[in-house]
Amino acid sequence: MKKVQVFTDSTSDIEKEYRDEVGLDYLKMVFTIEGKNYDADLEWPEITPKAYYDMMRKGSRAVTGQVKPSDIEEKFKKAFEEGYDVLYIACSSRLSSSVNSAKIYADEILAKYPGRKAVCYDSLRSNYAEGLMAFDVAKMANEGKTLDELVEYLDNNRLKYQVVATVESLEWLRKSGRVTATSAFFGNLFGVKPIIISDKNGNNYAFKKVKGRKTSLDELVEIICERFTSPKDHGICIAHADCEKDAQYIADKVKERLNPKYVHLSSLGPIIGATVGPGTITANFYGEEVTISGDDK
Repeated sequence: MKKVQVFTDSTSDIEKEYRDEVGLDYLKMVFTIEGKNYDADLEWPEITPKAYYDMMRKGSRAVTGQVKPSDIEEKFKKAFEEGYDVLYIACSSRLSSSVNSAKIYADEILAKYPGRKAVCYDSLRSNYAEGLMAFDVAKMANEGKTLDELVEYLDNNRLKYQVVATVESLEWLRKSGRVTATSAFFGNLFGVKPIIISDKNGNNYAFKKVKGRKTSLDELVEIICERFTSPKDHGICIAHADCEKDAQYIADKVKERLNPKYVHLSSLGPIIGATVGPGTITANFYGEEVTISGDDK
């Protein structure tokens, strides 16, 4: 019997059909672009991904906000009233303050529901790596795992869920301040394409740069093939910021090299997209534990 309701948030980018499959829910963040406010709804009901990224290409900048307090209150209360404990698998605390805010609200709500428990868990990840983590844990919750058992799994495995990415330009990351890199890295961006990984501390770490877009795509494939373990048992999720052709190129190469259980393509959501910009591609999968740290550089 299910004992825990699992939540993630808008940075997980996991679509409704997969959330519904395991009873996973999410807390919505918010964003503003060209003077209009939006909920960061993963089904893009008010604006299409193409329209969003075209605005950015024309120079518009999206400003993002953390999870909505109203969402936390409404969804946590409902779960408690239905007899569930709550596990919120949140975007990395190095990228968003949502997990810390949710902890405050959860403690306030819990005071009214004695006997219930809630954990707001720092995934140290974002994008579909966070979504895959939440999907797997929600599936375990459906099998009757307790909150403590789910947290133990996360403690042992969260650094195996990983994001490797390349962007068209480091400018968006530099403006947002959500990338770890030396000042020398930013010195000459002409024609340079960075390779970025979610490091062990939850940072976006620009750890390598290559010359040219095609080279960056091929480098991404190489890193995936090096780090992706047990492809027959796991899939890979490739998300893109309005550059589906390039994402498909990577998908085809990975299928050819590894033949994973599945390869899923999706649009990069509005929260992460605001940080990394159009032309970004991320590869998300379960693989070797991440040990690299941008803080050490």
